[in-house]
Amino acid sequence: MTLDAVVLAGGPATRMGGQDKGLLELSGRPMVAWVLEGIQKQTIPVDHILLSANRNLPDYAGFGHAVLRDMYPQGGPLAGIHAALLASPADWLLVLPCDVPFLPQDLILQFRAALNASSALAVVARTADGQVHWPICMLHRSLLPNLVEALSTGQSALDECLKAAGAVMVTFAEGLFANLDTPEDLNQLAGRLAGAEALAVGGGALSHFTASGDAHMVNVVDKSETRRTATAQGEIRMLPDTLRLIEAGDHQKGDVLGVARIAAIMAAKKTSDLIPLCHPLPLHGVTVEFSIDRVKSFVRCTVSCDTVGRTGVEMEALTAVQIGLLTIYDMCKAVDKGMVIGNVRLLEKLGGKSGVWPASAAAPSAGGLEIPLI
Repeated sequence: MTLDAVVLAGGPATRMGGQDKGLLELSGRPMVAWVLEGIQKQTIPVDHILLSANRNLPDYAGFGHAVLRDMYPQGGPLAGIHAALLASPADWLLVLPCDVPFLPQDLILQFRAALNASSALAVVARTADGQVHWPICMLHRSLLPNLVEALSTGQSALDECLKAAGAVMVTFAEGLFANLDTPEDLNQLAGRLAGAEALAVGGGALSHFTASGDAHMVNVVDKSETRRTATAQGEIRMLPDTLRLIEAGDHQKGDVLGVARIAAIMAAKKTSDLIPLCHPLPLHGVTVEFSIDRVKSFVRCTVSCDTVGRTGVEMEALTAVQIGLLTIYDMCKAVDKGMVIGNVRLLEKLGGKSGVWPASAAAPSAGGLEIPLI
């Protein structure tokens, strides 16, 4: 399943001086920058991001993504999605307006779970108050002919197309996707953002410090033993010639990904020896998967760890990913010293007091998180 995203930059905000809504600043950053960051933080990554805009194209191009113009004069979300589907080779397209700066990190995860459960070709976000947010959706590229037919007859309503396609709904928290149409709306959102940042800085204690500020290993003896799993992911970018050597198995040191897989498994088992305050855990399973993106020239490593214990295996999964990627670097550094490791993050954890993270009742198993790359 390949997945691209398109951000509908939107036309002028008439009640805000006629400026493009995507370029309006929220707390010192253009609105579209917030949405792009929200896409990058998704627990299921997208392969490419596209921007749909009909004005101020150089400004939008400055964000480093392809900028598309509508082919139909009536414009609107439907025309923007049409242009994106023509430009994108992906199976699925995530659609977002430019004024949703607070995207939940499990948005794609929840969309995908709903699609898997229903076999539908489209999914749409709605909030707990019953409001449907049609421009926040994900749809299959097989719907392109439907969009062409609608646009050729002068239709521009996205909701009618998605209804006809049998789109399913996923419900999110009320107020999460509030419309931003006036300066007052922006001011309220800036205040909400400031409050969220303050909470992030001072809202919780760090468990690895005592009340007096001394570091210690957290005592978990009173916790119950439960099954706990965690999935982490990271990438290493390299020269195209280096990637071709890895794929062909022609590297002089042998099977690069095979060795990196063993290194990742060994690292998961040795995590408590590397992280000072990490508890030693009996691992019951470690899976390591590598996928290759030839377009962006990187290898992505995804690791899932499984145990039954009193504390989670997030650190084991994260450590395994990084050692696996470092092993690739070590084996290929003779031909490419400029490789870059990045985007290492936790995708999902299950079990324990906090339950599921990300919090999605319909989250698929950890093994189903990987999206094959082009």
